[in-house]
Amino acid sequence: MSNTNNSTKAARRPFDIIIYGATGFAGKHVVKHFVHNHPEVRIAIAGRNRAKLNQLATDLNNNTASSDTNDTNDIKNHINTINPDQILVAPADDEHKQELIHILSQAKICLACAGPYRQNVGRNVLEAAIESQTDYLDLCGEPQFYDDMLSSFDALARERKTLVLSACAFDCVPSEFCFALASRELVKKYGSISANANASSTDVPVQVTNVEIVHTFQGIKCANATTFHAAVDGFHASYTGELKASRQKVKDCFPQLQNDTSSKRPKEWKRMVATPSMTSPVYHEDTDSYLLKFMGADAACILASDRYLRLRSIDDNTATNTNTSPDQKSSSSSSSLPPMPFLSLCFGLQSKSHAYTFLGFGAIFATLAKFSWGCNILHSSPETFTRGFFREGGPTDEELVGASFATYGTAYGTTGDQVVKVKFSGGEPGYIATAAMMSALALTVLNHRESIKFEGGVMLPGAAFNGCDVVYDVLRQEGLQIEVIDSANDENV
Repeated sequence: MSNTNNSTKAARRPFDIIIYGATGFAGKHVVKHFVHNHPEVRIAIAGRNRAKLNQLATDLNNNTASSDTNDTNDIKNHINTINPDQILVAPADDEHKQELIHILSQAKICLACAGPYRQNVGRNVLEAAIESQTDYLDLCGEPQFYDDMLSSFDALARERKTLVLSACAFDCVPSEFCFALASRELVKKYGSISANANASSTDVPVQVTNVEIVHTFQGIKCANATTFHAAVDGFHASYTGELKASRQKVKDCFPQLQNDTSSKRPKEWKRMVATPSMTSPVYHEDTDSYLLKFMGADAACILASDRYLRLRSIDDNTATNTNTSPDQKSSSSSSSLPPMPFLSLCFGLQSKSHAYTFLGFGAIFATLAKFSWGCNILHSSPETFTRGFFREGGPTDEELVGASFATYGTAYGTTGDQVVKVKFSGGEPGYIATAAMMSALALTVLNHRESIKFEGGVMLPGAAFNGCDVVYDVLRQEGLQIEVIDSANDENV
């Protein structure tokens, strides 16, 4: 169980949270969320361009002043302003490493919103956060980045008791929390003989054998092209073997994972949910939509969190069995976690024609992303290759209004009638809900660090907040809805 690392040092820092990359499209929404919802949090905005940071502060302060004039409820008590001493400047390049460390050392937490992360900017901000012992959260949806940072910096982050969390955004946060909550509720509901009339005379806890995650969207107009550019580079990395090489490096850095037999599924487990093929959508009755395989990073996130929890479990078992017999040492080389269930990650479209249109554009994207010249073509015109969905500059404020998402998670036990369903929903997912998600996770680290089991390390939200119940309350306080549709008590947790 974690304690408040560096608590004395952190208490002397002038800021609670520094938002690096504050002038980017996603970063602006994170800043706005804190300015409008958390005046009690001492924030700073940071980046490489002082003029853009000054303009952001001016725009936010003008909007605040306008609200003060038009609202009779003394909105000054509820909205922050950005003062000059809250603007910090340092490029995230090799030449300015000490400057970056200096500005990050002024805050307890760094929210890194500058991507794409696979470029040096991501690595440099993360490394500077560890050097300054500033807890770090980012919006990264690039699996290669997770693996590279894990193999490069996990040992140092543990030593310096610094939390490093990637993928604190849609789509990974809803997927990871739906996976965790549905799994937990299934075990709660069917985990005893009294709850399961078909149980044998031996009291064996129910096992989660399958989990299905389905994303649905309403009113989404478009998204910022930065996400598209990161996807192009990520797909190319998988085709060229870069991603495979990064995962092999993780195996080389953590050989104890290769000896872990706990993750292997029992042969008697049956796959109950199948991921649709890349050529044909599947109708999904629960969401009244046509499912396609979701090509985002959430499957990689769930698997990476499971891998990290196993790694730390093995390390803990090994540490507590240093003076035991060879047989006991052999057993300590495996984690104490249950096997990883079969996993299906999908998203739903409202009609079959929409699904086939998506498949057509997806086939063109996948073909071009295999080649460097194809990536250049894709990067040159995101709108052309996404039917206008991804565009430079992203959606307007008006286009964000009314958009929403709902992610459904369904966990299955050893039989098809052992089922629990959960739902994670909110506003426009890419920027409005993502800002709320990142803020909620940051506030949990800031205010409830003792409830997080790890003092430090490089991980994803599913691992960091494993067993942390308070994070669900904080997510709800930030305007997100998390419901157990079918739980042990048939009510929200």
